[in-house]
Amino acid sequence: MSMKQVLKRFFVAPAVLAIGLAAFMATVTAALAHHGWAGYGDEPFQLTGTVEQVDLGQPHGHLMVRADGVLWNVVLGPPSRNRRAGIDAGGIAIGDVVTALGKRHRKPETHEMKTERLTVNGAVHDIYPERL
Repeated sequence: MSMKQVLKRFFVAPAVLAIGLAAFMATVTAALAHHGWAGYGDEPFQLTGTVEQVDLGQPHGHLMVRADGVLWNVVLGPPSRNRRAGIDAGGIAIGDVVTALGKRHRKPETHEMKTERLTVNGAVHDIYPERL
C-alpha cells in the first residue's frame, strides 16, 4: 500500500463518516423538536394575551404570550403552513394583543398550547383549518 493510499484511508474516510454523522444528528434533532398533537388535550382552549417574543422559524413557529401574569408558549405551525395562513415576518410584533384558539398541553403545569387559529390585530389566521 502506498503512502498516498494510507493517508487517504486514515484522513478521508473519517471525514466522510463525521459529515454523515453530523447530517444524521441534525435530522434526529429536528424530529425530536417537532411538536405533534399527542401532547395536547382534546378540548378547545382559548388564550388572549400580549406578545413578548416572536419566532417563526423551524420546526414550528411560536409566540411567547403573557396572559393573566403567566408566560405561555403559543406553538404555531411550520413556516410553510404559517405563510399559507397569512402569518409572516413582521405581521406579529412584540406588544400586539393576540387571541389563540387551539389545544392546551396535557400537563397543566406546562403553559403551552398548540394553535389552530390565531387572531392578530383583528386579522384571523387559520393555521390548521382542518382541525377547527
